[in-house]
Amino acid sequence: MKRTSSSSSARFPIASALGSGQIIAAVAALLIAGAVLVAYQLLDMRQSLIDGARVQAAIVADSVTAPLMFGDEDATQDVLRSFRYAPGLRAVGVYDKDGRLVAQFAYPDSPLPRDFDTARADQDGVVTVTEIVRHKDRLLGHTVLRTGTELLRAAMLRYVGLLAVASLAAMLVVAGLSRKTRARVAVAEEKLDYMAHTDHVTQLPNRHATYARLEAELASARAAGTQLALLLVDLDNFKAVNDTAGHAAGDQLLRKVATALAGAVRSADLVGRIGGDEFAIIAAPVPGRAAAVAIAANVTQALRHPIPLECGEFFATASVGLCLYPDDAATLSELVSSADTALYHAKHGGRNRLAEFVPAMTAAAQRSAVLERELRRAIEHEQLAVHYQPQFECSTGRLIGVEALLRWRHPDHGPVSPAEFIPIAEESGLIVQLGAWVLQRACADVAAWEQAGGPALTVAVNMSARQLREPGFIDDVTRALAQSGLAPHRLELELTESLLMEDVPGAIAFMQAIRAIGVRLAIDDFGTGYSSLAYLQTFPINQLKVDRSFVQLLPGRGGTIIHAVLALARGFGLSVVAEGVEEQRQLEWLRHAGCDVVQGFLLGAPMAPDAFAARFLSGPDERTG
Repeated sequence: MKRTSSSSSARFPIASALGSGQIIAAVAALLIAGAVLVAYQLLDMRQSLIDGARVQAAIVADSVTAPLMFGDEDATQDVLRSFRYAPGLRAVGVYDKDGRLVAQFAYPDSPLPRDFDTARADQDGVVTVTEIVRHKDRLLGHTVLRTGTELLRAAMLRYVGLLAVASLAAMLVVAGLSRKTRARVAVAEEKLDYMAHTDHVTQLPNRHATYARLEAELASARAAGTQLALLLVDLDNFKAVNDTAGHAAGDQLLRKVATALAGAVRSADLVGRIGGDEFAIIAAPVPGRAAAVAIAANVTQALRHPIPLECGEFFATASVGLCLYPDDAATLSELVSSADTALYHAKHGGRNRLAEFVPAMTAAAQRSAVLERELRRAIEHEQLAVHYQPQFECSTGRLIGVEALLRWRHPDHGPVSPAEFIPIAEESGLIVQLGAWVLQRACADVAAWEQAGGPALTVAVNMSARQLREPGFIDDVTRALAQSGLAPHRLELELTESLLMEDVPGAIAFMQAIRAIGVRLAIDDFGTGYSSLAYLQTFPINQLKVDRSFVQLLPGRGGTIIHAVLALARGFGLSVVAEGVEEQRQLEWLRHAGCDVVQGFLLGAPMAPDAFAARFLSGPDERTG
């Protein structure tokens, strides 16, 4: 996905803020610490200067005690002259007890006052201390000593200079560390930005980035009055690749598909991965629906060729849902929802195809959602029922079994077709619960008919792909048999070819487990799926059911196919059931061809248990005509 260039601060706000913040914090900390240290050092050095001056004043006082006691002014002056080399000394004087200046030593710029009272005042740049001259509690006078602060200023200047050099060095260290930290954070931000917007398997924009781009393109299209197309692409049977070749092969296939999709669209279009095996294509702008359909056709065409992987070649066909702005949707959520609805119709329409969104799809999706809610309610309120369609031995016309079929009569809408609610149950997972209930009900009804004096019938129950993958399904089978008392060989499970071929090893393992408990197996709608002839000798099945679409062609057409199925079944020792018999001439043809079992509306429609018992079990064995 292309992105517009931006400044470093815009791309990496944390790194930029971190660098500026570190420098500002370091400068502020150094200024505060420096001010505190300078103030402390100034006070400490001034106090040291005052303490030193007091010591000198005390020494002077001791030295002039004798001369002052005897009134020897010359000796007093000699004593003071000896202090002229004291560091920082500006002036020193001795006053008698009356406050008269007796002797002094002073530099011209710092003379002493003539009387003691005025000598105690400080001047700028000078520290003045006094000391009493005593001899045995006798007051002799005072000494006054004045010391300049030049040495203090010089020391403070040296201290401040040293502190400035240390602070500068610290700032250089902080700047270096900040630069390294900022670089590391920028790299981390760039990596996080990449991870937040890019799919790590295909290197395409991920779901978040794709929808962000879609939102931006919608805003541009809205402002410019142009059109854009959203295509949702879902790979068909991708799970089979992961299951058979492993997830590494699945990831490799996704990368190849990403490359193929990028090559099938225009350079300005965006391809993103928004799910496990789902991609999104944003084509903007497009001149119209025809151009969008052409792009979708390029996508499906690009995925119709085998894709070479390290473990072999795989076909990665895809279903595509197309939605156009503003014709089909006006907002981002509507566009995504409508494209997803179109994709759903493409997948359920046979896969490997394109579906354009039409408003009727929304109505169908809404009805599907309503039916799912109603179906859950129907299960809770026991509105579902099992109906039974009779199966007859073709050669004798004797009733030998039934097929259990689920029916739903809605209290408001009347009967709901199984073709409508069974797929909904499959998608929602309700089919597992429904399947277990149908199994228990069918086994119980057939066993009850036999206990009431009816014939020993077999019961055929259809299985779904979800049930086949359900770990506890075999437990459901054994539980239904045990609770009803029905013999295992009287239960027959019907599986479709497509269901078996989704996972052949898993299907074989399941069938072997079912056959181990004595339950029979049949392949339903034989000939309409994969026509898995190579697996017939591997699958432990008992029966083939010919789809009604072939029976409907009899007797004029379809005979060749049914003859082939009958011959194949005899070769493998399997029985054959023909379903969908609706005309007498179809029945006669099947009887003449040697078909084993027949069922259809000619012989009996699916009916409720009471109606079935009243018609077929209340008298002598019912036979076909």
